Amino acid sequence: MRKRGYTAAAVAILLTCMLMLSGCSAIGLDSKALMSPPRESGDRGEIQSLLTQSAKEELTFRYPHKGEYRSAIITRDVTGDRKDDALAFYEAVDGSGGTTVSFMMQQDGKWQIVRSFTNAAVQVDRVCFADLDDDGTKEVIIGWGNSSMNVSSACVYDYTQEGVLEIPMEYGYGEMAVTNLVNEAKDELFIATLASDNTEAIAQIIRLSEGSLQIVEAVSLDSTILQYSQVTSGLISQNQKGIILDGLRADNSMVTQVIYWDHEKETLQAPYSSKASQNMNITSRNAASSYTSRDIDGNSIIEFPIVNTLPGSDTNSKDPVTYLINWSQFDVQTQTPVRVMSTVINSRDGFWYLFPESWRGKVTCRSDADTHSTVFYEWLENNGNGSPALGTAILKIQVFNAEDWDTKGKGYTQLVERGGLIYGMQIPEPSHELAPSEEEVKESFEFLNTE
Repeated sequence: MRKRGYTAAAVAILLTCMLMLSGCSAIGLDSKALMSPPRESGDRGEIQSLLTQSAKEELTFRYPHKGEYRSAIITRDVTGDRKDDALAFYEAVDGSGGTTVSFMMQQDGKWQIVRSFTNAAVQVDRVCFADLDDDGTKEVIIGWGNSSMNVSSACVYDYTQEGVLEIPMEYGYGEMAVTNLVNEAKDELFIATLASDNTEAIAQIIRLSEGSLQIVEAVSLDSTILQYSQVTSGLISQNQKGIILDGLRADNSMVTQVIYWDHEKETLQAPYSSKASQNMNITSRNAASSYTSRDIDGNSIIEFPIVNTLPGSDTNSKDPVTYLINWSQFDVQTQTPVRVMSTVINSRDGFWYLFPESWRGKVTCRSDADTHSTVFYEWLENNGNGSPALGTAILKIQVFNAEDWDTKGKGYTQLVERGGLIYGMQIPEPSHELAPSEEEVKESFEFLNTE
C-alpha cells in the first residue's frame, strides 16, 4: 500500500483536475467592480498613477485569465538591464471597447511609458515571457481574446533599439506554452490550433528570427477536438520532454494528445493524434471522468488518465466512483503508456481513494449522492447462479454532519473531520481477504483540495 506522504503530493493536483472541464480560465475578474482596484504603494502605485494621469481618467484594468501572470500590472526585467520593466492592461480609452497594453521602463528612478498598443479584444487570455531569438532578453507574448471560446490571437512584443515592436501571429490558437523541446538551451513557443472548415488542427514550434515569427516544425493534431482544456509542458518520460494536451470533443468526452520532439528523426511527433488513432484513442473518457493530466506522483513526470470502468459498471454511468482512473506516463521507446497508480474519485463528496493492486478485477464501487456514501464491494463473477453480482461490502466511507454523526455514526470510525463534516469509515468484515486495515484506509484516503 502506498504511504500517505507519497499520495499527499497529488492532493492539490487532483482538485485542479476536477475544475478543468471548461479550461483553466479564471472567471469574473474583468468586471466593472474592478474598474479602480485598491491604490497600491511602491512601484505599482506609481505605475497606476502614471497610467491614470496619462489617460486623464480612471481606468478599467483588465486581468489575464490564464497562465502564471494574472495581474493587470506585471513587473519583470525584459530589457536585460537587471531592473524591472512593466506592462499594464486596461480598457481602451478611445471608446472602442478594446484593450490597451502599455509598456513602461524606469528612467532616473521614475516610471515612463515607452509605448502602448490597443487590441480589439476585450479579454487578455494570458501573458508569457520567452527569449525566442536568443538575444539574451525575454520577449513578451500576449494572448488576446478568449482561448476557451476559440477566439484567441497572439502577438509577440520585442524590445529593440527602435523601441517596442509588435509582431502578430498569422493564425489564432487554442492553446500555447513556452517550451524548449528542440533545444534545451533555447526557448520556443508551442502553439496548438483547432480544426476549421478550411484548416486542420496542428501543433507548431515557433521561434523569432530577424523580427519575424518562423515555424520550426509542425505536426497534425486530432481534428475532432472542439476545445482544449489544458496544456502541460515538461517531462513525459525519463529524459524526454514533451507536451500533454487535453481536449474536449463534441460529445463532451475528453482525450489526451502527446506531442514531443524526436531528436533522432528531428521531427515533431504526436502518436495519439493521427487519423487512425483518433477513433481508438485509449485516453478517451466520458464527462463523468474527464480529469486532466498532471504529475500525480510528484516525480516531475506528467501523467495522463486512462479510464476503465470497474467490474459490473456501465460505461455511460454518471456515478463518478464507477470509474478507475489509471494515471499513466508515456514510454517513448515502446510508444505505450505505463501505469503509475490508480484512483477512485468521488468528486461529489470531495475525496479520492488509492486503489490497491490486490483489488484490480476483484473489487467494484458504488456511491449514493443522497446519503453521501461510497461503498467498495467484492465483485463476484459467479454468484452461484451463473451470473456476476455484487458481493460482500469490504469498505464503506460515509460523510456525516455533526448531528448525524452523533445519531447515525454508530459502527463507523472517524476517518477525518473537515468543515463541520465527519468522514467515517467502516470495514464490515475485517477478516475478508480483500478487506483493508484501518491504517491502510487512512493512508489511501485524500481530499481533493487542501484547506
